[in-house]
Amino acid sequence: MEHGHTVFEWGLLVVIYLYTAGISAGMFATSAFATYVGGGRYRRIARLGALLAPWPLALGLGMLVLDLGRPLYFWKLFVTIQPTSPMSIGSWLLSLFMLVAMINLILWLPRPWRNLIKFPHSRADVRDRLRWQPLTARMVRMGRGVVAAIGFPLSLGVAMYTGILLGAIPGRPFWNTPMLAQLFLFSAMSTGVAALLLVAALWGRISDPHELAHERHMLVSMDVVLILMEFFIIIPFFLHQALNTRSSAESLNLVMGGPYTALLWGGVISLGLLLPLLIEGYELYPVALKEGAVKYNRLLGGLSGLLVLIGGFLLRYVFVYAGQLSHFLPVLPR
Repeated sequence: MEHGHTVFEWGLLVVIYLYTAGISAGMFATSAFATYVGGGRYRRIARLGALLAPWPLALGLGMLVLDLGRPLYFWKLFVTIQPTSPMSIGSWLLSLFMLVAMINLILWLPRPWRNLIKFPHSRADVRDRLRWQPLTARMVRMGRGVVAAIGFPLSLGVAMYTGILLGAIPGRPFWNTPMLAQLFLFSAMSTGVAALLLVAALWGRISDPHELAHERHMLVSMDVVLILMEFFIIIPFFLHQALNTRSSAESLNLVMGGPYTALLWGGVISLGLLLPLLIEGYELYPVALKEGAVKYNRLLGGLSGLLVLIGGFLLRYVFVYAGQLSHFLPVLPR
């Protein structure tokens, strides 16, 4: 893809890959969190997150394979181990995370569907397929806890990796800051929560308007915290770049009057962060005053989730494309 006279090596397919991987990581982390808190009060969100988490990542990996230019050779990424290569480490991390996410999906399937999948319960059963049985309730309960414990740090790793992948490229000063990984981490968690919030809003519309209302309040609270954390990273990011090298400071012009200014400030900051924060703050305001909770509005809840998802996509779009336009400037003579 070209912008003026610049040819971008990483285009829209890479943006989609980074975006969907972050959503999957955020949904899994939310599911794992809901598994351990509330004494089972958020069981439905834990299940919803587990059932949805693998699919955005599967879509993103498909985009990555297409972006390679030679899709039939994608498997080489997963059989080559290069400890110094973020791409190689990330490929293995994503593979492991996808495996854990699929196991989690199986464990959270409704019982009639889960019982269709049978496993050997002892060594003697391994060779005799007819003796395989569905998982017992105790095995499912223990398995969910173990997979959530293993998958939660993995999901954080996947979310951070999407930012580390950019930051590891030394020739792009717009990316060369450790805060990029942190920004992508909080954005991934927020978009994962927002995706579940959007689904929960639609779910109530499909079935009972009050269904998932309790879970929706939990998701709104989580998203408010994550959006605030994004702001706490964006501000230091700009300060770091402005006070770092001359090349880093000049790279900010891409989003401070340059070609990506409107997308960042209008799309990411205003549409994707400030407006959802106002909507979600409206619901939580009476809770903060201990006056009870505002009656949940499905339309506003779904809208805030959608806006966060749009903002998360635009964030990755801006950083992927603007970063490729940034470059090191010659050192000025003293």
